[in-house]
Amino acid sequence: MSRPFNLTRSVFDEKAPGGLSPFLLLPDFFILYFGLLVGHKLRFGTWLLPHITDWSLSIFIILGVYVVALWSSGLYTMDPREMHLDEFIDVGGRLVGAWTASIAFTYVTDPANLPPRGMMVTHGLVTLVGVLGLRALLRRTLEYAHRSSAPEKKTSLPSRPNIQLSDLVARDPIHIDRSALRDFFSNRTVLVTGAGGSIGSELSAQLLDLNPFRLVLVDVSEHNLYHLERSLRTRSYDGDLEFCIADVRDETVINGLMTREQPDVVLHTAAYKHVPLMERHPAEAFRNNTMATVHLLRLSEQHDVEQFTFVSTDKAVEPTSVLGATKQLAEWYVQTAPPSMHSTTVRFGNVFGSQGSVIPHFEEKLAAGHALPVTHPDMERYFMTSDEACRLILQTLLFNDHPVHILKMGDPVRIQWLAEQLVERYYPHVDPESMIEFVGRRPGEKLSEQLTHANETVHSTSHPSILGLDAPVPYSRRTLEAHFHQLQALCDPAQGAREQLRQRLLSSSPEASFSSPHSAS
Repeated sequence: MSRPFNLTRSVFDEKAPGGLSPFLLLPDFFILYFGLLVGHKLRFGTWLLPHITDWSLSIFIILGVYVVALWSSGLYTMDPREMHLDEFIDVGGRLVGAWTASIAFTYVTDPANLPPRGMMVTHGLVTLVGVLGLRALLRRTLEYAHRSSAPEKKTSLPSRPNIQLSDLVARDPIHIDRSALRDFFSNRTVLVTGAGGSIGSELSAQLLDLNPFRLVLVDVSEHNLYHLERSLRTRSYDGDLEFCIADVRDETVINGLMTREQPDVVLHTAAYKHVPLMERHPAEAFRNNTMATVHLLRLSEQHDVEQFTFVSTDKAVEPTSVLGATKQLAEWYVQTAPPSMHSTTVRFGNVFGSQGSVIPHFEEKLAAGHALPVTHPDMERYFMTSDEACRLILQTLLFNDHPVHILKMGDPVRIQWLAEQLVERYYPHVDPESMIEFVGRRPGEKLSEQLTHANETVHSTSHPSILGLDAPVPYSRRTLEAHFHQLQALCDPAQGAREQLRQRLLSSSPEASFSSPHSAS
């Protein structure tokens, strides 16, 4: 379908270097010539240049020097909307330099026909004001046009559209065996880490409906746990419900908690999840995503936990980010658990609408009438809802055949397309392209994510929407623990080794001296 032509966007498109700027060469040339006319008018009282034959070489030199100065300044590759005080000062300085140079060149080449000084001064002032004033006027006009064409602020919105993933991506609803799960949980204590997060809170709500014997909900955030307790205390539940503020990174605290509660099932959802933020804080990512999982798995073994489920991410497959690398290390470690404890990993795509994810961010921008920042036209992601993700976690508790499970999420969704759909739902009468700006890929981001490693074999399961993955255990527990010991040394702030830690995390395998694949020990 063709889109309405928008002159402002078409010519000043950020995807076209400089937008309209190259076309400003003609009006700039007019300003330069007009400056000569004004100087002549003030000096001789007429707009005409009667001495044009005498001054032809001088005028050519003057105009040429100015054009060269303007072109070399990069002015014609710069969008007027991107010109700020520094750019105006830089261009103004070049114009003053061009005025001086034009006089010097004219004096050297044709001193007999040098235009009067008063005329040259006037020309310099008119050129300075005209060239910079034209950019200032264009910038003001374009900003006004953008505000006028953009949607009004949220005060004019009757209501925010309730957008669901099913509105954008066709997918059959996922059903789970609730009867079997109720039987499974009827005499078991379930402990959930990260219970106050997007996944943890939804998982806690679904668990409540399945009526486990005891439900222990753990989170380090007082705010999140407080709101979760207020939400769940109002619901009908026959078992014991405990809300515990605890940091999964604190092995001593978690050991005391598990000694007291004696969980049969541990669902580990606590993690840092934001890629750019973790690129800047690799030590915290390693402590929270990898080492907390290591401690929790060990404690689960010590306390005779029956089932341990680790919630991972597709970013752990061929990772290019600190977040993905720390989750991959945790996945590897979970696979070294002894057969006496059933341990599994559930690997997710992006959770639609979760805290800090792209959808709430886009909705905040749209509610304020701002453009949506898209990192790259080809950026795409797999999406699932928190409801689907939690059903996947619960259903896999009934499986015993595969160490890793993923959901059939269909084809990945292009983020630009998703942004366009949101714009159309918020502002049906606005061209979606006018509300999207490309801001460039952020550190650690891939254009596309993968769901499986090359060495993983994909299997069907008894559930049509869930796939099981098998692969050899890549490293022994001893190998991984030796590697973790070296990484922990780099986490010491006194070492100042943040970039070294980041590079070591992103290496494809543990240290060479410990990198020979073994079976789990």
